[in-house]
Amino acid sequence: MSKLIYKASERYSLGWSDPRANMGWNTVEPPDKTVRKIINGEIAPEDQYVAIRTVMQYDIQHASAGRLADMVTSQVHDDNIYRVSVFPDGIDILCFGLSSIDSDINGHYDRSDDLPNWVKERLAVLMITNGIPPTQEVAGVGRRISSHVYWVYAPETIS
Repeated sequence: MSKLIYKASERYSLGWSDPRANMGWNTVEPPDKTVRKIINGEIAPEDQYVAIRTVMQYDIQHASAGRLADMVTSQVHDDNIYRVSVFPDGIDILCFGLSSIDSDINGHYDRSDDLPNWVKERLAVLMITNGIPPTQEVAGVGRRISSHVYWVYAPETIS
């Protein structure tokens, strides 16, 4: 990823326009840092649900550019939505569904070649979409949330 694109995406990662102020989770911590903590097991299991919901709300607020009329709505169950964050040092994947916290897919990947094929295929489609909010859903594939964050919908057989 070019440094220019990554620098622009840092505004999102660093918590600008943070909608989490009234949500009961760490309001200073960027969503990507929270995801990394969940993946690494640094957040207690009893706190993971609140952390995941907070990250999801943050993504929704960002993808909708803060406009209620454009709020992201998903017809897919949370257990089928995977948050994929692409960084220069690798890729983080986290399922939003609580029942999928221990999913084999959740975790940090050093290379895109290590990702499951269905994730690579959907990510390739979403990478050509616009990451400037408000973003649009690609039916059956997912949604680009920002320049480096994607929601990827799992195939029905995965959930």
